[in-house]
Amino acid sequence: MNSRNDPIKPVKKRGAKTTFFPPYVLILGLLSSSIVDSFLIHMPIFKSNLILLILGLGLAISFFGLAIYTLKIFSDNEENASPNSAQGQLFVGGSFKYSRNPIYLAIVLIQLSCGIAFNTWWYIISALISIPVLTFTAIIPEEKYLEKEFGKVYTEYKKTVRRWI
Repeated sequence: MNSRNDPIKPVKKRGAKTTFFPPYVLILGLLSSSIVDSFLIHMPIFKSNLILLILGLGLAISFFGLAIYTLKIFSDNEENASPNSAQGQLFVGGSFKYSRNPIYLAIVLIQLSCGIAFNTWWYIISALISIPVLTFTAIIPEEKYLEKEFGKVYTEYKKTVRRWI
């Protein structure tokens, strides 16, 4: 039995039941690629070139910008971008017009860009590993949650916008 001084706490709504926090995919991919390339075995993609370093870093910065822009969409609409948080609205504009998962796309593209910039297959391999990891640990649970939460609106959106690009 509650006394008058016990606070009444609202029931927290939960978002998708993801099993892995997506930004860790980027951090682990970049760190492991760098460590393996630097200390174990360097696997160059092509003959090193300053232009490719600049191009790769420019692309990585651009894709990081895509992630920040997408996070700003959440922030501007007072939503939490974490897949575990409940969503009160479905975003279909901005970067979501081109990809249902623009932040996850940015994570993979940053790794690919680093492969170009640092001339090593390890970043490419980590990007390729990231795709199924993100798909099964974050994207599919999020899609199930969004279908349940937004119903027909989300299923129609899925028909018009691809999962990745």
